[in-house]
Amino acid sequence: MAAILIRKGLAAAALLALGGLILTAGTATHPWTQDRLLPAVRPLLIPLGLTIVFVLAGKKWGRWLGLSVGLAVLPWAAVLVIGPNYGNPITRQLVALTASLLLLLSLTGKRMFEAYEGRAAGGRPSGGRMMILRWTIIVNMASILALYFFVMVYRHGASWHVIIPATLLLGLVIGVLMLAYEKSAGILVLALCCVSFVPAGGYFVWKEATYAGEAVLFAAVFLPGVLMGWACLFAFGQPMLAMLRSDL
Repeated sequence: MAAILIRKGLAAAALLALGGLILTAGTATHPWTQDRLLPAVRPLLIPLGLTIVFVLAGKKWGRWLGLSVGLAVLPWAAVLVIGPNYGNPITRQLVALTASLLLLLSLTGKRMFEAYEGRAAGGRPSGGRMMILRWTIIVNMASILALYFFVMVYRHGASWHVIIPATLLLGLVIGVLMLAYEKSAGILVLALCCVSFVPAGGYFVWKEATYAGEAVLFAAVFLPGVLMGWACLFAFGQPMLAMLRSDL
């Protein structure tokens, strides 16, 4: 019990650190900080605060959201820490990287699953298929956070290009919410988004990426969600088809 409380505290501390980065984002030296970044990141303090409450209260949404935040921040923070900094301080990047790793380490594992989802499961099946379902939700929530920044912050070469990530963002939000509330149609919605990600994401990268590193980062951020969406469809597709046939 004490170990679980400690891990909850570490996760909450990591989320608080990310909240601190958001609150102090105005001191960053990016030329687009004031007109694009700040209006986009400040509203995230609300779901971040709710995540802290849910984590400490032992709610399953707290673990899911905490893990999705860690997955969403990790690739960006890693690139900013490992990549060239041209002599600029990387303190903020290191804080983000440490916080994302701490979230993933503190909220994963069988004991944390039992502390959060185990009580909420109420005796329902929790085998391989349900694990795929949970991680499909978590990973695609991370994709939602990343797509949010592509919609709100990214400087698009052509203004209409924002429609691509915005449409995918809407589809992912609908699919994830449906899955979280155990609506089987959410699997189909997410699968459709995963199909769309390949041509839409390819076109977006082709038109928007200024160098190969951006394309690699785009793939690293969104490929896990695409793969998990397909895995979820394969895991639940046959039972869904069987159920439909039995109703015909």
